[in-house]
Amino acid sequence: TVVAIDTGERMVATCATGEGIVRISAKRIILATGVREMPRAARLVSGDRPLGVLNTGALQAYAYLEHLAPFRRPVIVGTELVSLSSLLTCRKIGARPVAMVEANAKPTTRRLFMALPRLLGVPVHYGARITDIKGKNRVEAVTLSHADGTLEDVECDGVLFTGRFTPEVPLARAAGLDIDSRTGGPAIDQFGRTSEPRIFAAGNVLHPVETAGWSWREGVRVADFVAADLGGWLPSPKNAITLKPGDGVRYVVPQRLVRGNGGLPQIQLRASDEVSGVLVAHSGGQQITSQAMTSGPERRILAPLAALRKADADITFSFDNRRSTASRNDATCV
Repeated sequence: TVVAIDTGERMVATCATGEGIVRISAKRIILATGVREMPRAARLVSGDRPLGVLNTGALQAYAYLEHLAPFRRPVIVGTELVSLSSLLTCRKIGARPVAMVEANAKPTTRRLFMALPRLLGVPVHYGARITDIKGKNRVEAVTLSHADGTLEDVECDGVLFTGRFTPEVPLARAAGLDIDSRTGGPAIDQFGRTSEPRIFAAGNVLHPVETAGWSWREGVRVADFVAADLGGWLPSPKNAITLKPGDGVRYVVPQRLVRGNGGLPQIQLRASDEVSGVLVAHSGGQQITSQAMTSGPERRILAPLAALRKADADITFSFDNRRSTASRNDATCV
């Protein structure tokens, strides 16, 4: 386990091993520490502290590594893709969830995907949140607070908190890397370089949250950039322009664009809420690209990097609800 990175003249990673502390000298380091789900404590859910309260990662460990069933009738909190995945994991261990709970008025994932809980006979409560967990030794019930102010007790033997991912960045923070306040992960340029050019980052530590396949492909590209950097082929990280989110945009990755060819082929964005309009990129008071689209908070938006290289000043991405007649790029929503 890497516990510290010294970014002095000679970069050294300090590792804790079964044989003791080991220090590894490295020319380059790639951070791929991923994300973690927000636990109960961070969500400020009050109540008793019985057995049966866990997150999706713990459920998967019980099901696929230990071959155990931590509960039989859980309540699932969240409606992200990982929440739907947990339904299938519950089915594998013979558990039958009694409810799914979503604080918003609509699901986080696409509505089409919410056919799965209906097919499995799991009721979904929108505009509801858990305000109390009851149980002495094991979870016995939860109290739901609905949007209209009514309270409802739901009997269950477990609570599964899913999603609301946040990048795993303690190591990056300790190394003094710039952290993007929007993503919660390290800020990078189009080659995956962090504010310390010898440290690269890839995968979900950059953007909560993407699929494993997407993160793998991104990691392959960043590995190629590391090889190019060791060969002296990458452009200088200096004099970069900043890519910033504006109205309706939650985050932008990468956050810096340096002069030179190559790099990740696309800019990745997320909408802050359900939006329908024109995604516009402004630089120096001028509109440089635009694309009409409809998107949601957990849908990947991709904008070609090539269309941004002509910019001489920082670029801000925002959603304009008015139709635009300016030139359009090939931004897509996935």
